[in-house]
Amino acid sequence: LFIGVMLERKGLLWLAVLITLWVSSNAQDGNKEEETAFDLLQVSNINRKTIGAKVFRGPDPTAPAYRFIRFDHIPPCRPEKLKKIVKLIQQNEGFILSATLRQDRQSRGTVLALEGPGIGERQFEIISNGRANTLDLIYWVDGFQNMISLEDVDLADSQWKNLTVQITGENYNLYVGCDLIDSFILEEPFYEQLKAENSRLYVAKGSTRENHFRGLLQNIQLIFDTSIEDILRKKGCQRSQSTEVNTINESTEILHLSPAVTTEYVGEKPEKAEFCDRSCEELGSMFTELTGLRIVVNNLADNLQKVSEENQIMWELIGPNKTLKNQPVCWQDGRVFADNESWIVDSCTKCICQDSKIVCNQITCPAVSCADPAFVEGECCPVCSHSDISEEGWSPWSDWTKCSVTCGSGTQMRGRSCDVTRSACTGPHIQTRMCSFKKCDHRIRQDGGWSHWSPWSSCSVTCGVGNITRIRLCNSPIPQMGGKNCVGNGRETEKCEKVPCPVNGQWGPWSPWSACTVTCGGGIRERSRLCNSPEPQYGGKPCVGDSRQHDMCNKKDCPIDGCLSNPCFPGAECNSYPDGSWSCGACPTGYLGNGTVCEDLDECIAVSDVCFKVNQVHRCVNTNPGFHCLPCPPRYKGSQPYGVGLEVAKTEKQV
Repeated sequence: LFIGVMLERKGLLWLAVLITLWVSSNAQDGNKEEETAFDLLQVSNINRKTIGAKVFRGPDPTAPAYRFIRFDHIPPCRPEKLKKIVKLIQQNEGFILSATLRQDRQSRGTVLALEGPGIGERQFEIISNGRANTLDLIYWVDGFQNMISLEDVDLADSQWKNLTVQITGENYNLYVGCDLIDSFILEEPFYEQLKAENSRLYVAKGSTRENHFRGLLQNIQLIFDTSIEDILRKKGCQRSQSTEVNTINESTEILHLSPAVTTEYVGEKPEKAEFCDRSCEELGSMFTELTGLRIVVNNLADNLQKVSEENQIMWELIGPNKTLKNQPVCWQDGRVFADNESWIVDSCTKCICQDSKIVCNQITCPAVSCADPAFVEGECCPVCSHSDISEEGWSPWSDWTKCSVTCGSGTQMRGRSCDVTRSACTGPHIQTRMCSFKKCDHRIRQDGGWSHWSPWSSCSVTCGVGNITRIRLCNSPIPQMGGKNCVGNGRETEKCEKVPCPVNGQWGPWSPWSACTVTCGGGIRERSRLCNSPEPQYGGKPCVGDSRQHDMCNKKDCPIDGCLSNPCFPGAECNSYPDGSWSCGACPTGYLGNGTVCEDLDECIAVSDVCFKVNQVHRCVNTNPGFHCLPCPPRYKGSQPYGVGLEVAKTEKQV
């Protein structure tokens, strides 16, 4: 009975395994068929184990957000996935990029880039330029760089933004949340020339160190076979709503950036400063330089401290005292930890050194006492917000008092009372907050003055002749209280000259036709042309097509000539007649016959005494045609005649 039960359990176990494998196989097949969206963090194998990738909590609690600090360790998209992505880009005539990001203020960084196929080459990249407040699309076609910028995008402000970039057909559009921020018409479909072979697709990695993305990235996807309306609808956007939802004015309290990401401004927004005692550009540049210098000095100090600590540790390991010799230690990210020492890797991971091995575990969060805990960025465990503090025994808060000032910054207060008969009342009984009205006006009348000229812009063209521009502002100082405006132009333009642009070759006109090779019966004539209108120059393309043409000519039939077949004996005259008949004249000298057939005439026989005889032997040699006599024998002296024909033999005899 026991054996039967065991066999039955084993059979059920194998059946469960087979069903699981079948379901998994079908699910994978379905995913392959319906793969129209690619999570770029997943297909690039980016996770909490990736070197230099720090994990944070973003707006979407179901997915991790990453900040990269070691960009040389960012892995590219897997090659097999990249081939599918490039194929879908070309089939769909573009792509849609969806991402949630929080970019560091005033930073410039690459969101997505396709490198290759050569070393140092790039096919396209999307850059969020916080300094210029643009989203730049840069692509290369035939070795030339092209850049299109969408303006006033407000991405690099250290706030979470949900953005959707549409590059399909001729459209280059940017949506932040549910709103269309800017759009542009593409002049050429660069995506048709993208190549996956020997190429690499990166997230957040720029071409140079200054172009790496600084900030947090979450849910960055490439989407195909889906309309932009459907994507926005899935994000909770109602396309029928007017754009007035995001209109900002003095009474705005909440600015809706997206359905999943909101930024709240409580109270009245202070107005921009309208006056500076000195040039605002000069002050801003000075503070920016001081801030950057402070950051550089702090980084240098930190790095120097780390190097000093590492040198001290190495000295203890290999120095003459060798205080750490044979002691178990652990190394991680350039830091050394003693045996049984613990440390926090990120907000949710705690590690300990055990016998020179690093053992890491996820932090276990303690129980919370509130009903609706919240997550704080950089913290792993949920915490109770201040609103969850017990309100038992307190009266409702009073209204806020009037602001303590009528201009500039002041304070407001409100209070509440405690019923001590009911509760001990935990918490404050008075709250204070800042309030701000428009800036106090301490201005005096002054005329406007020009600022310094800006540096010259880059040339407007990459080849040929273009323009460079520089500007200046009437803000040193700004005219106010009826003061005069600046006199002169605020913009200057000059010509700039780059390398000559490539000139493609064009064909010149055809030459006249040559003479025909025959006068009848069909011949050939030709003509030619030169690639010189203009010639290809500066790397331009050569002319396309043939430089020569041939044509049939004189196709009419030739008249019949009976002598064309040479019916007569060579040397005999041939006479042709219109009906195609012919006749031959007399045989040539030295021959006998009817003109068609001629035989050699033997002059030695026909004239028996043409040559001298010795012992009755005729010293004549017949040739075809003609004859000649042998030289005179010894002791004889005389002529040696030769010639062709009977008349010559009779008149030229050997004497």
